[in-house]
Amino acid sequence: YFERALQTGHEGVMAKAMTGVYAAGRRGHAWLKVKRARTLDLVVLAAEWGHGRRRGTLSNLHLGARDAAKGGFVMLGKTFKGLTDEMLAWQTNRLLELEISRDAYTVYVRPELVVEVAFNDIQESPTYSGGLALRFARVKRYRLDKTAPEADTFSAVQDIHRLSSG
Repeated sequence: YFERALQTGHEGVMAKAMTGVYAAGRRGHAWLKVKRARTLDLVVLAAEWGHGRRRGTLSNLHLGARDAAKGGFVMLGKTFKGLTDEMLAWQTNRLLELEISRDAYTVYVRPELVVEVAFNDIQESPTYSGGLALRFARVKRYRLDKTAPEADTFSAVQDIHRLSSG
């Protein structure tokens, strides 16, 4: 049913718990919107030091898509979601090896590490120079088999946004 809904142009389906009550025009805790998550291979541009349980590790990743036209990278957002303790330890060590500068909260790195990021949508955002940001971004895995020049491009991100926004 889900696949058929996607094939006919819907962005997803609504699911309701069997015990949930249907009320026209209303959605409660028993309802769940189910959409297909997309993924992009993005480059880590920087990382912020973690807080609380993640104190002492580089946690919140700054993610960028390759700008094939101008060179460099276009930042699309930040995420710390999806990272296991093992990934946090590994990335802290690796990002410190790639460090080019830092401030009180952030370590800026050579853009060499590629990470596969799942996301639900791309939205317009005045926060980032490209005008777009990932919604509900989470790390799936590091792509050690890819180099930064093989990461997804900002034009591909723009295409996804254009197609998904009608």
